[in-house]
Formats: sequence, C-alpha cells, structure tokens
Amino acid sequence: MTTKILELISSPENLLSAWRTVRGNIPKYRRKRASGPDGVSLAEFERDLTTQIKVLRDMLVKGRYQPSPPSYFSIPKSNGKQRVLAILSVRDRVAQRAAQQVLEPLWEPEFLPCSFGYRPGVSLNQAVAHVQTLRTQQNGWVVDGDIAACFDTLDHDLLLGFLKHKIKDARAIALLQTWLDVGVMQMGPPQHEDMQFATRVENVKSYAKQGFDWMLESFAQRANPYAAYGGYYDDPASYAADVDPANPASAYPERDALVANMKRNAIRQALASGAMFGAGLIRNRAAGLFAKAGTALTAAVSSPVGRRLLKKNAMAVGGFAGIAAAAALTAYFMNRTAGPAPVGVLQGSPLSPLLANIYLHPFDVSLSTAGHHLARFADDWVILCPTQDQAEAAYNDALRSLSRLHLKVNPSKTGILSPDQQLEWLGAVIR
Repeated sequence: MTTKILELISSPENLLSAWRTVRGNIPKYRRKRASGPDGVSLAEFERDLTTQIKVLRDMLVKGRYQPSPPSYFSIPKSNGKQRVLAILSVRDRVAQRAAQQVLEPLWEPEFLPCSFGYRPGVSLNQAVAHVQTLRTQQNGWVVDGDIAACFDTLDHDLLLGFLKHKIKDARAIALLQTWLDVGVMQMGPPQHEDMQFATRVENVKSYAKQGFDWMLESFAQRANPYAAYGGYYDDPASYAADVDPANPASAYPERDALVANMKRNAIRQALASGAMFGAGLIRNRAAGLFAKAGTALTAAVSSPVGRRLLKKNAMAVGGFAGIAAAAALTAYFMNRTAGPAPVGVLQGSPLSPLLANIYLHPFDVSLSTAGHHLARFADDWVILCPTQDQAEAAYNDALRSLSRLHLKVNPSKTGILSPDQQLEWLGAVIR
C-alpha cells in the first residue's frame, strides 16, 4: 500500500475531499478575495472546479506538478517578535491537504498519547487537563520547555529519512521534497555583510548567478576565510591586545556566525533554484557526476583561470539548463564546505503540522521510554516529576534528545519549576 502513495494522493475522490476542507477553512464572505500568490481566489478555483481537479491530478500523476513560490506575511508574537506565515496558492493548498489526508493515517497509530498538537480527536483543552491531572498526582516539579524556532529548523535530511520509513513510493517522496524545497525559496543568495541578506533579487537567474559567483570565490578563499572582510584579520595592528594572532577567529564569534549563515543561505538558494528547474534530475544524477569529478572540479575552482572558465561555460549554456547547472554545482561545492542541506518547513501550510509531529515523534518516544511524564503540543512541552533530581535528569534527557534531532531549546522559555510555582502552559495557569 505504501508503494502507491501517489495514486492515493492524486485520486479524484481524495483531491475533491481536500478541496472541500480547504474551502471550509475560509469563511464564505472571504472566498472571492482569498487568493494565493498566483492571484487565483477560492471562488475562481471553484468556478472551474472539475477542470482544476483534473489538471492537478494529471500533473501529480505525470510528475509535472511544481508548487508556486509562496508569499508571506507576519503576525506579532507575545515576545514582541514576528511569526512569518506562508500563503500558498489554492492549488497548492489542495495538493498538500490531499497528501496530509493520505499520510496522517499512516503515522497516527504510532503517535503517543503524550502528543496533543494538530491531531484528530485531540484538543488543547485535553492537553491542559492531562497536565493538570499529572501535577496533582504528586508530580509537582515541572520541566517547562520550548523548542527554539522549531518549524524553521527541522532538518530536511532527517525528516525525509523518517518519511521513507513508511513511504516506499519514490514519486511521493519526490513530491514531498518539492514542498520542502519551495520552503527555502524566500532565502536570497548571500550578500555583502552590510546588506544583512535582506536584498532580494528579482528572478531565479540572478539568484543562481550570484550564488554561483559567490560559491566560486568562497571556495577559492577556503584557506583564508576572512579575506572577504578586506584584510581586517591580516593586519596585526587591528587585533585587540588580548587576541592570539595565531587564532584570531576565536575572538570574533559574531563574524564566524555570519560566515556560517552566508554559506548556509547559499546552499538554500542553490537547492531552491535547482528545484524549480528539474531538481530531481540534478540532485540525483548530476550530483553523482559532480562527486566522481570532485578532484578535477576542486582543482579548477582553486585556479583563477579555472573559475572564470567554469562561470563562463555554465552561464553560456543559457536558459533553464544553465541556471540549473549553476545551482547544482553550487549546491555540490557548498555541501562539501558548509555542511548540511536546508532546514525548515512552511508555517501556515496544510502539511507542516503533520511533518512537525513526524519529526518530533522520536523525541516523544525517547522521553516516554525513559519513564518521564511528557506532554507536548507542537513545540511546547512539559515534563512532570515528583522530585527535583528527577526534573533535572529529565531536563538533561530532553536536551540530549533534541540535540539528536538537530534542535535546541529556547533558553528564555525553558526551565524547571518547583511545586510552589505556577505553570503557565498553552494559555492556561496550572498549579
């Protein structure tokens, strides 16, 4: 059954059911103006519903479906920061909802009772009541935890690995990969430090070309990563008195973080650009070719003449092929020099809550197996313990479990509460 997931997702009945759910989530008075980034409103989609569903199904079955880049809007958070939510096209919302309807029943039987967020038949009130009951049962010590930027930091490689445990349909995995890829398209290529990555170029060709240029220069400077800052670290007079000239990088953690962010953003945009123009072929076949030619490519990039020839030849191909080639080569080199592939899922998409629960399921299993009384609602979680020592042990176990998932806690929202302290969780006060 799990080998034919795509057929289940793209069945007319499932797509029609997904459409009804999408439509039902929007009040009737808003349907004429509730359009996605492509400008198609719910009302317009519905006027030609039969054709829309047929075309979407055909695109999914034949592997021609590509999600539209989403638009974004921000809402204020209680801590004064902004939460960025994605707005998808109606077509993409229907497709993701169709996938969610098929995938959720595969994982739902495995999810533990301690998981309360975004699950059928489970509510926020039930989560609060469960924690209240646990605390009155001589479990007064509480580890109150929050995962830092959870949706924004889910590792794509880990997530796809979890999905592949149940989904044996390579076409369905490729479909899920496109939705993960489109989530990083809003990230621009690395820019100069003073621009703080905020400047967005207008089209994918500019993205690919700038990322490609930057990758080549960065790779050539790998022996001296600080050369990009105009020789600042090359001038002994610029060092502080207490800085060891043999290891100047240790005195500038902010710049180290900046370099790492620039490299990671380069990977994100390179992969996103490639995804738009045949990423499946590029990621699988082309990446293998690049890997086999790794030594020759490294030598070429290390030479100024080689870099000029690579840029000239890649972009001279022109059109989508040239862009995709530049994106693939950039991704290959950046993965070699800057670490893993992109992270994060779109907040506001129909599929993201399920993906988050799948990703965090090992966290639930780890803590429950260790005997801890855990309750989790999305990225907010608490562990209730009878003693302070057990609470401290649970806190450390949670940190280790999250670390294995490449996640961290938000230190300002995570701590241990004594029985005398009230717990505020999910908007409720629990004593």
